[in-house]
Amino acid sequence: MKESVWDKLMTTENAAAETAEVKYEPTASQKKLLRLVYIMGLLLVLLFLGLIGGVVWKAMKPKAPVVAQDVTLGLGLKSGDIRSVELDGNTMAITTMGEIIVVDFAKRKVLLREPLAQ
Repeated sequence: MKESVWDKLMTTENAAAETAEVKYEPTASQKKLLRLVYIMGLLLVLLFLGLIGGVVWKAMKPKAPVVAQDVTLGLGLKSGDIRSVELDGNTMAITTMGEIIVVDFAKRKVLLREPLAQ
């Protein structure tokens, strides 16, 4: 059987590849870049773990209850004076024996204080 040029070429390349081992040695700058990539990867993992820890800490932390003193607006009302209370979102309307008071809880401000006609 006659050997073709292609077979000779392939045999020569394979023989050369088998006999000559190419040893790759990274340069100094490549080593520095590789070290930098490792450091950035480690930093990314640590920041991600910190984020997860912050979410867990925030979820586990109990919320402070609203203290009654913080909500008082100094309206000077007695419990016997109040006839009805109506809520609509952040707005509360208090009907007393002699007046209507409208309070905005978000702003903690009295919006209206109007005497009732008798």
